[in-house]
Parts: sequence; structure tokens; C-alpha cells
Amino acid sequence: MRSLVRLIASMIASSCLVVTPVAQARAHAIVIHSEPADGGSGPLPHRLLLHFNSRIEKALCSVRLVGPARDHVVVLHQAAGAAPDTLTYLIPALSPGTYQARWKVLSYDGHLTEGTTSFSVNSP
Repeated sequence: MRSLVRLIASMIASSCLVVTPVAQARAHAIVIHSEPADGGSGPLPHRLLLHFNSRIEKALCSVRLVGPARDHVVVLHQAAGAAPDTLTYLIPALSPGTYQARWKVLSYDGHLTEGTTSFSVNSP
């Protein structure tokens, strides 16, 4: 009888380990589309758009644009009018090189997520 109880307890514990990471992954806001595209290159873009897989708390989100030498950091300010799952920022004039947009967002359900998206600006 004890071995049956142990077997059932073990099966329940194993199933919890399998289910838990999937539930947590769905709770975090992640970028599913960006403009410019992550890893893309081209002329100076006029805006940065980050589209997430869930609604986000825009007032508590931030994006910093880090320049090619990693010493030039610009804190971007959100443009109004984007959908509840999208952040939009106007991009200032940038020199050619590779830039990294470092984002930190709070999803609507309270989970904090951060990440990066990079793009390159070509010479005019």
C-alpha cells in the first residue's frame, strides 16, 4: 500500500514539474515582432516598434538605445497611440553602426521581463 502511495505521489510531482515551466513561460511578455527587425540592417529607421505576445503596463516599461561603442546610451520616450501589446518610440538621428534596444516591460499580469533587440544603421 505504501509503495502505491509513493508511486502516485511521484507521478503527481513529476507532472507538476512538466506543467509549471509552460505556465510560467506564457506569463512573461516577450517580443514577437520588432521594427526594425532584430538583427536587421538598413537606412536610419524613424521609429522602434516592439510588439509583445501579451498586453503590457506601458507606464512601467522602458527602452534604452545603446550605441556601437557601448558608451552612448539614449533613453527613448514612448510615442502615443500604440496597441496595448505594443511599444513605439521615435528614433533620433543616429550614426552608422549597430545599436541595441534594451527593453524592460511589466506584463499586464505582473511579470517583469527584459531583453534586447539589435539593428544596424548603414551609411547614407
